[in-house]
Amino acid sequence: MQRILRGRGWLVLLLLFVVGCGETAVSPHPTFSPTPTAGDSRRLPPTEQPEKKWEAAIGDGLSAPAVLAGGWVIVATETAVIAHDPETGVEQWRVSPSEGVWPRSIAANSATVVVGIGGHVLALNAVDGAEMWRQPVQGELLWPPLIADAHVFAGTAFVGPGIEPDANGQAWVYAFDAVSGKEQWSQETAAYTLVTPAVNDDMVIVGGSLLNETDVEEGGHLRIHAFDKINGTVRWMFDSLDGFLKSLATDGERVYFLAYTDMLYGLDGKTGTEVWRYPTENWSPGFAFDAGMIFMGSDNAFVHAIEGVSGTAVWRVPLTGVFNAPRARPAVSDDFLYFQSNDNQLYCLNRQTGEVCWSTDPQPRSRVALTIGYRHLFLVDQNGVLIGFGN
Repeated sequence: MQRILRGRGWLVLLLLFVVGCGETAVSPHPTFSPTPTAGDSRRLPPTEQPEKKWEAAIGDGLSAPAVLAGGWVIVATETAVIAHDPETGVEQWRVSPSEGVWPRSIAANSATVVVGIGGHVLALNAVDGAEMWRQPVQGELLWPPLIADAHVFAGTAFVGPGIEPDANGQAWVYAFDAVSGKEQWSQETAAYTLVTPAVNDDMVIVGGSLLNETDVEEGGHLRIHAFDKINGTVRWMFDSLDGFLKSLATDGERVYFLAYTDMLYGLDGKTGTEVWRYPTENWSPGFAFDAGMIFMGSDNAFVHAIEGVSGTAVWRVPLTGVFNAPRARPAVSDDFLYFQSNDNQLYCLNRQTGEVCWSTDPQPRSRVALTIGYRHLFLVDQNGVLIGFGN
């Protein structure tokens, strides 16, 4: 395993979370490419808004979107991982590790649920909650890992929500076999990871805030690493002063990120050099990336769709109301975007045009993204209640 020299410095970056290369020209206003036509086999927009079918009071510590796996809708609290029937909300299984659970760390694929527990990564069978494996880690897994290509890619941190900051702590990136849990490779990094890694055919992209000996400027230091997916060697690194990382994605040709300064970046996927910037115009909670497109909201009441390779806006549409924008990254399913906005209504937008397909009456307020699947929409509200909507 190879080490990257790790800087030590200020923990001021944590406060930024709590409250929320070559030169590249940036236009003060986004530029637009032609809107794609809809003359193909895309689905027609759904016309019926969903209705609340059930709710389950989970309790304090419910602070991440639900995940779908094994036929269940699954959430994590500070003490347990809990599976519910998506049709009725009835609890199906519950696992309560003695080490507790980092509730924001839950991730899943169709068969496996992975969470961070004290000093370990824990994998559960999604159908019945049986433990598959656990592996010790340096630091803590506070954010969802990525389960992809038969591996679990995880980044740890020594500072973040719910953890006592450790100026001498260690942050690592790990690749585990998804079935056995065997460690494939690991790397110590200078940046603590509070965002899900991204992966393409060749590389694992991991980013986070960088503890540096120098004073922290507005936003602070950020570093993105590109690791070889097979052996974990470092391909490239990218540093900036954009601060706390909110969203990260890659499609091979580009690496995309959004951070505290609310400037969206596109990097060359092979070299890590900056290719383009896109101004979000106002505060943004993060983006969703799907099929080469970036979808995000900004607090000037706009929703944006940006073509990834070029960084060009395909559409940019306003929502009615002052500062009425998505409260979290949109959820993308088929040809539609789903989110709760600052007016507490749930919205469905056509992903090709940005047209509003429907909106609901105000719903309980959430701080996290919606989850779409099993013919339902799931909302985790700020009071620890999981709600299932359907029609």
